[in-house]
Amino acid sequence: MPDSFSNTADLRSRRRENPIDRNGNTGNIDKEQATSTIHKLTTEYSQRANEMASGKEGQESTSSRRTLSESSAEDVGRTGSKTNGEGMWRNELSMNPNSSSAQPGKQEDHSPGSGHSNRRISDAVDVVLRVLLVMVFFKLETMTAFKREIHEEELWLYKNPRRPDIIKGGELLFWVIVAPFLVTVAFYWFTKDRRDFRAASWAWTLALCMNGIPTSVLKITVGRPRPDYFYRCFPDGVMVLNSTSNSLGTSILDFNCTGLPGVINEGRKSFPSGHSSFAFASFGFIAYYVGAKLHAFDIRGRGHTWRLCIAVVPLVIALLVAVSRTCDYHHHWQDVTIGGLIGLFAGYISYRQYYPSIFGPDAGKPLVRWPRSGVSQYQRLRGNEDSESRDEGAEGDPVRRPLIAGKEQSKWY
Repeated sequence: MPDSFSNTADLRSRRRENPIDRNGNTGNIDKEQATSTIHKLTTEYSQRANEMASGKEGQESTSSRRTLSESSAEDVGRTGSKTNGEGMWRNELSMNPNSSSAQPGKQEDHSPGSGHSNRRISDAVDVVLRVLLVMVFFKLETMTAFKREIHEEELWLYKNPRRPDIIKGGELLFWVIVAPFLVTVAFYWFTKDRRDFRAASWAWTLALCMNGIPTSVLKITVGRPRPDYFYRCFPDGVMVLNSTSNSLGTSILDFNCTGLPGVINEGRKSFPSGHSSFAFASFGFIAYYVGAKLHAFDIRGRGHTWRLCIAVVPLVIALLVAVSRTCDYHHHWQDVTIGGLIGLFAGYISYRQYYPSIFGPDAGKPLVRWPRSGVSQYQRLRGNEDSESRDEGAEGDPVRRPLIAGKEQSKWY
């Protein structure tokens, strides 16, 4: 009996120390054993973390961290222990702040040399193309124009007196090159924006080169006589005909010209006007460029007449050049009209190769010719662009502008 009582008391004391739940699992573990197990797992984890942090970065470190965290989670799951308070720890690895994983927006340039070489090659190709276009233009200028027949009833159109050029070809060529160059240099002097100066230089040179080809091709293929063609053909005013033929009741004059062959050939290059096309290509580009910088054509410049007036001044100069070609009887009004449209079109499409639309909110900002590969679409702006972005964000509506009191107001509110 005493032995049975002693055994029963010993069994009860053990149950108090280690109670057993319904499933037969021991609920409490010795504190020292649990602490040593946690310390062992933490030490092992930190050793592995240090090895992975010093050994690899990027994708390898990411995959290793996943494997390590999974293995650690399995170890903790097997022990069934939980820590709190000072014993808590997280699945984190030490990370290099300069790595691409620590900075997702930072991308490494794997081949910087290839990017610079590609840019040089592209620039060289652009220069060669411009030189070729200029050479083709001068070659076309020396070609013989198509000989269009002249009817007797339309002879009065070509019998105007010969007069010297109001604006000589050499003077026009000088100003269509110098004017856009001076304008871009002036903006560069104020803004110190090299990228804008490069884009503008590429644009206006392309405009002049592209304008010359269609103008010269149309001149030699159409072969329309100039208003003073009669006195180019007969400098003394005496008309000499080879023969007169009738076709469908109309008489066609076959001139036996006595003038200089070069002057006569130039007399058959009336359509379209080269002075008009080059003037509108050059000064038209200046109008687009200056107007975009002043936001004269987009929503931000509405209601400000001075901006529009400054942007229109180059077009007025080009218009005066075109009108002068009718005053000296070197072109018909149709010639200067079509020539002006060709110049405006050439100037605009060349401008759009390097700048956004003049009617858009980003007018005047040069496009990124060589965007960096792998750079995120959303980038933080710098300098003026950052301040402009904050202003636009505060405005909400592009028409409205922030005032001193923090309110929003447009010109009309």
